[in-house]
Formats: sequence, C-alpha cells, structure tokens
Amino acid sequence: MALKYLNIPEQDAIRVDMDAIQRQVVAILQAVNVPERHAQITAEILTAASLRGVDTHGVGNVTGYVQAIEEGRYTIPQSVDVVAESATTALLDCGNGLGFVAAHRAMELAIAKAKQQGVGMATVRNGHHIGMVGYYPLMAVAQDMIGMAVTNASRSMRPLHGAHPRLGTNPIAFGAPAGKERPFLLDMATTTVASGKLGLARRLGVSIPEGWAVDSEGIPLTEPPAQRSEAWAQTPLGNTLEQGGHKGYGLAVMVDILAGVLSGGGFSAQLAGGENMTWTMAIDIAAFRPVAEFKAMMDEMIQALHATPPEPGAERVLVAGDPEFDTEAERRERGIPLHATQYDAIIATARRVGAPVMI
Repeated sequence: MALKYLNIPEQDAIRVDMDAIQRQVVAILQAVNVPERHAQITAEILTAASLRGVDTHGVGNVTGYVQAIEEGRYTIPQSVDVVAESATTALLDCGNGLGFVAAHRAMELAIAKAKQQGVGMATVRNGHHIGMVGYYPLMAVAQDMIGMAVTNASRSMRPLHGAHPRLGTNPIAFGAPAGKERPFLLDMATTTVASGKLGLARRLGVSIPEGWAVDSEGIPLTEPPAQRSEAWAQTPLGNTLEQGGHKGYGLAVMVDILAGVLSGGGFSAQLAGGENMTWTMAIDIAAFRPVAEFKAMMDEMIQALHATPPEPGAERVLVAGDPEFDTEAERRERGIPLHATQYDAIIATARRVGAPVMI
C-alpha cells in the first residue's frame, strides 16, 4: 500500500507558512517557560519533520509537549549535563526535559569530536521524544560528515514469535553527503511501520493494512488500536520469519543496546511511555579520503540506482530520502499542510498559554 495512503487529505488541510508555524511553536513553548534557545531547537526540528512530510513527528505535536510540561512530566527549564566524556565519546543527561534539546547537543558534541578525532559519539539518558530521527544525521551531513542516530522507546513491538510487546519502534537514521545529488538519508523504524502512522490512521478514520499490528493471538488487526497495551503489538520489520522479521527484531535490540543499555537509561521493556534514550555518531569523511572524491563516488552510486529500469507499474527507482526531499521542495513553496483539527488545537493552545497567534 502506498505511503500516501496516510497523507492528510488536501480538502481537510490548512496550509501554513513554514516560518510562521516555526515562530508559533517557539512562542508557545516560551509561554510555558522553555528557554528561548531550547524552544528554537525544538521548533526547528518539528518544522523540519513537517516540511519533509513526516507529519506524525511534525509541528502538530507541540500541543502534546505543552501538556507534558504542564502536567510536570517534563522538567522545564532543563539542564543537559555531561556525565562522562572522552576524546571521542560523551554521555549526556537530558535532565528529564525536551528530548530534542539533548539529542541536538549530543550530535553537536559528536561532530565536534569527529572534527578532532575522525569520529565522535554521544549517548543520552533520562530523555524524552526527539522527533524525526533523520534530522540529526543531517546535522553531520551539513559538515561534510556521515551521521547516524538511533533512539529507543517504550514497548510497542513484539519480539519475533512473541505474544506481547517488549520493544519500541526503535528507529534508525543514517545520512551521507553527495555532490551534485541530494544526500542519502535513511530514516526508518524497526517496526513494520512507525507508530505515528497508527495514530494518523485513527485520526483520519481509516483502516490499517494487515501486518502492521496483531493481537496477542497473532491475528492481524485492521482497525488501528486506541492505545498501547499488552493486548496488541506492532510487528517487527518483516513481520514473519519467512519475510525477515528476525532482521527487524534484531535491529530493534541493537538500538536498545546503543541507546538504552550503553547510556544506562534503560531498554524498551523498562521504559515508561514518553521516555526515550538516544545515541548519535558523526564520522569525518576527510579522515578517510578527500571529501570531493567521496561525494563524486556518492553521485555515481545514486545515479546508478536512479538509472535502474523500474519494474512494471513503477514510475522510477528512488533512493532513501528522495520522497522527503521532494515533499520539502513542494511544502516550502505551498506551505505545510495541517489537518484542520491540528490547526485548531495549535491556535487553542497558543491562546490558552498566552502566546500570540501567528498562523
């Protein structure tokens, strides 16, 4: 089933200017005592997700973060502290605050260390949701580096052959720069589909394809479940052993090790809803070979993939990142589409917390 299956229908969308919605998110967050720089980082990452068509991780989520702050589930203002550090590594504590802020700092540190040592890594504990994981590798790509980021989450995925959820969606993102071509950016959940798409399906009132989620008996669900529970689970990427479900399962555990066990923040089965631990890495290409040569070979590889004859019924062969870069170009021109209910909720939140309405 095409991914556009879960796009916001144009007739239900309200288009907003990217700069205006980013300023709106900053204003809302500042109104609930988030420091200006932290609000700017969070707003930029949320807006980037909306621009790239990752609507499940976009600006509409600001209302949920405000609610978490108001209910005391987030510590605001937060302090992001370095707990342990070496020439190439760092362990950060998010301070129980906005995950975006700590993950952004982690990648900044990884990049700085890579500039000095060729590679840098940083992991984050005591954290929360970091939004679109693909944002963080792009920070490294902008510095002519290879970037990678992973984050774990509370349990929603069953292990292969398991009857109950024990792993999060545990996404992986990897980016590398090219020359004339656009960067390569892989951004994927280790579940068959990101959990946000189940929520989006509920909001749109549509069914989900078989294979996305199953009940505790392993029977496929077609009605998107209302909330996480032991009664159902998302499937690992591949779903069944025959289709490679052991690979999605193994990748999810790998993310738990890098983000949760290495940081000490906890693996998925130990996390409460809303808790997320993160791991980032930057690799300085220049430490291996001239950057121009690397980018030229990247161009050759991407062009070879694009030149592959498409199978019957397919328009063209894409490379990871292509759909999102295409969407970004369209939305920069036409504005970011928000579902009418999201648009109303953002305005209502702004008014309630005393922030000016800017969209």
